[in-house]
Amino acid sequence: MVEDAQLPPSEASSSRTSYAKSRETRARILAAALAEASCSGFHKTSLAGIALRAGVAAGNVNYHFGSRRELLRELMNGLVVDLMARLDAADSDAGADFFSRQRAGLLAYLGYLRANPAHVRLADEIKLHEPELYRRALAGWVERIQAMIRAGIECGSLRRMQEEEVSAQAHFLLGARHFLEEMIERVDGPGDEAVVDAYLSLVGDGLRRRTADPSSSR
Repeated sequence: MVEDAQLPPSEASSSRTSYAKSRETRARILAAALAEASCSGFHKTSLAGIALRAGVAAGNVNYHFGSRRELLRELMNGLVVDLMARLDAADSDAGADFFSRQRAGLLAYLGYLRANPAHVRLADEIKLHEPELYRRALAGWVERIQAMIRAGIECGSLRRMQEEEVSAQAHFLLGARHFLEEMIERVDGPGDEAVVDAYLSLVGDGLRRRTADPSSSR
């Protein structure tokens, strides 16, 4: 830390120790909040219950996050960062083909949801209690999918389309993820790979470049 350079060695060491403990406490509170949210939803949990699970005093929750609203935002942000890291890793291993990238990304997404069942519940709570934050998150998803569509057009795996259609298709593909989320909740479901392959077969009929597509020569 830059500030440590201006402190005596003993005080600098104490400052670093305090900072490390503070980060550890925040991490414990976030982990406890996620566990509580997984059981009954974030807004049905008490801050006292989160503090008890984290093994900290109730006042520490407010000290580190200030409010329930800020704790929810921090919790969701951590989940999204983790999710995006997984999607980026899957995307980088899938090559340039749009459908290969979509398949890898969707399987990674569904695997993430299975490992983090509170994600969808928290997203619904963000939608209800933090609508502006939810809209910004959706806009980020749309931009990500638009970029993938444009890359698919450039590499030849998708047909040519106007920018307006790129935007419309991105919204459609994003909306279809809700269907996938519903499917994985079924105990008797067909399995992640079968669901994703059926989904890609459906959207492929509308997006895939045809060999006789006159726009492909442009």
